[in-house]
Amino acid sequence: MTTGIALLGATGSIGETAQRVVARHTDRFRFVALTANGNRDALSKAVAQWSPDYVGLVEPGTAPLPAGWGKGTDCLLEAARHPDASIVLNAVVGAAGLGATLAAVHAGKRVALANKESLVVGGALVQRAARESGGEVIPVDSEHSALLQCLAGRVGGDGPGLLPVQGVRRFIITASGGPFRTWETERIRGALLADALNHPTWAMGKKITVDSASLANKALEVIEAHVLYGVPYDRIEVVVHPQSIVHSMVEFEDGSILAQLGVPSMELPVLYALGYPDRVEDVGVPRFDPVAAASLTFEAVRHDAFPTLELGVSSGRRGGAAPAVFNAANEQAVARFLAGSLSFAGIPAAIGAALDRLADLPGDDLPALLAADAAARTFVQEFR
Repeated sequence: MTTGIALLGATGSIGETAQRVVARHTDRFRFVALTANGNRDALSKAVAQWSPDYVGLVEPGTAPLPAGWGKGTDCLLEAARHPDASIVLNAVVGAAGLGATLAAVHAGKRVALANKESLVVGGALVQRAARESGGEVIPVDSEHSALLQCLAGRVGGDGPGLLPVQGVRRFIITASGGPFRTWETERIRGALLADALNHPTWAMGKKITVDSASLANKALEVIEAHVLYGVPYDRIEVVVHPQSIVHSMVEFEDGSILAQLGVPSMELPVLYALGYPDRVEDVGVPRFDPVAAASLTFEAVRHDAFPTLELGVSSGRRGGAAPAVFNAANEQAVARFLAGSLSFAGIPAAIGAALDRLADLPGDDLPALLAADAAARTFVQEFR
């Protein structure tokens, strides 16, 4: 019997990756629900290929939808709760994915999570839902998948985090360094949109590519690692690794370090999340050739050149609504950068100002977090 998957964000880069992976393993997996944000044409093609039971379009526009399609943000929740979906692959971009993550976990499902913002904004809520329902979260981000693969046999127990671990001294999360790794600080401040979108290693959507350029994505990943595994912030480090071959490392209490290596392809962590804890035999990704990869190098992060990283990690340490404010401020600042109304240097400036003003807002429950999210977006939209 095949395992049913609800794929949220089917037309984005992760969604398309998941479709390629499942196409090689139709004996094991099938899509029972598909949603997209607004790309009707791409969603229609996916529906024709997979014939899912449920289809939803978050932003349908004015044209009539095909009969039976859901619409609006409710379609994400409906897909996440689909009774035939054992796995919900959440590839929604941004804080909009939190509601679907909570719905799926509350329903006792596995969430294959590519929406790191769910844990950044509502980590405590997801943890509570998992404890109450028995649902689980398995990461899809390459860095957190790498950590999980290094932690084989070390996940479990009653410790903090969604996937509590024991005997770990340190996490080392790698960053490619993005397109500005070798740029001087002042040059980075004046970077143009085309510069920020010219990622040297990964092909991703515009928002995540800009996040990679600013290292905002690494701040989100540090917070996500803390929520997932319960490792304290002072034992999570970020290092620059331009080859993007080593995806993360774990140092254990005896000083031994394990690293997960592989070609830079999101197909690997997607398949691992779907099959976890088993490994599914697959030949779709090129084999890693250590000789061709040649030297693997590591560099310290230049925090003066990439202030967004420390802003995000500091918000995680602060807790409460601060991570939600950071995430929303970053999303809105990046949207303005993409639209041409904010400079690249304006991204960390806007985020820092939003945190100074709003980080102490209440963050005890979902309404409070959503209110903090909205306040941060409004603040950054008006930031000058």
